[in-house]
Order: sequence, then C-alpha cells, then structure tokens
Amino acid sequence: MRQQNNGRRRQNRGSNRRSFNGGNLNGNINKNTVIESSGPDGRQRGSVVQLNEKYTSLASDASSSDDRILAESFLQFADHYYRIKKEIEFNSENKDLKIKTESSLDSNVSSEKDEDEIDKLSKTTSRRKRGFQKREAELSIVGNNNDDTEISDTNNDKTSTDNLPL
Repeated sequence: MRQQNNGRRRQNRGSNRRSFNGGNLNGNINKNTVIESSGPDGRQRGSVVQLNEKYTSLASDASSSDDRILAESFLQFADHYYRIKKEIEFNSENKDLKIKTESSLDSNVSSEKDEDEIDKLSKTTSRRKRGFQKREAELSIVGNNNDDTEISDTNNDKTSTDNLPL
C-alpha cells in the first residue's frame, strides 16, 4: 500500500546533511562554507565563525537568564564550531606550506637547510610561534640591510669630513 504525504514534504532526518569525509576536513570545507546546524534551539545556518559567535551569544543569554543547562549546551556547540574553525585554519596553513615548498623545489632555489627548517617548523611548533619566528627572520633580514646602509653612510661621512679644510 502506498503512503500518502497529505501535501507535506517528507522529512529525511540526517540524509540531507553534507558529509565532510566523516569529520575529516580534507579541503572539502573552507572558512566561508555555509553549514546547517540543528542545535538545541532549532536550526542555525551560517559559516563556522558565524555559528561559533551565535552559539556563544546564545550561551551568554541563557546564562544571564539563569538557565545553566541550556547555556552549557550552547557552549558545547560553540566549542564544536571553534574546533572546526581551528582545523580549517590548520589545513589551509598546511596547504599553503605545501604549495610554497613545491614551488621552491620547482625553481631549485631552496636549499636542504630551508626544507629541513620548514619541516621542523610545521611539525613541532605552534602556529603562533611559527608566526613570531617568521617575523623575527624578516626583521633580521631588514635589520641587516639597514646596518649595511648605515655603515656605508658613516663611511661616506668620514671621507667627506677628511676632505674638509681645517
């Protein structure tokens, strides 16, 4: 016997959701991907960052109205989307690093020391520390260039003072 739908659409719970390789975000999702979240208050839709902010604000509202259980539920959802955001950032950094190393290998400009340094940085240090190390390296390069120009300027000053009449 055939079921009647009575003019309503059928709800396929869970079958219409996007699958991101079982939780592994191997490039299938980026920071702008719109996601549907069915949280404790109903469906929310937005990017990972927007969902994180939304659930954090909902938790704050629930906490201010003395509903600790609902606030904790919202905070768990916010934490989930925060972790997804961090995983997306980590994957994009690894992708950028891979592209940089491949392009440097193709141009034969990089040395073995640079490759070892990149591998070492990508495996052992945190993102924040890698950023500081990169900035320090850039500043040291700029500082060395400035030191060279200052030395040449002081040499020019000495020669110009030697030529002045006394």
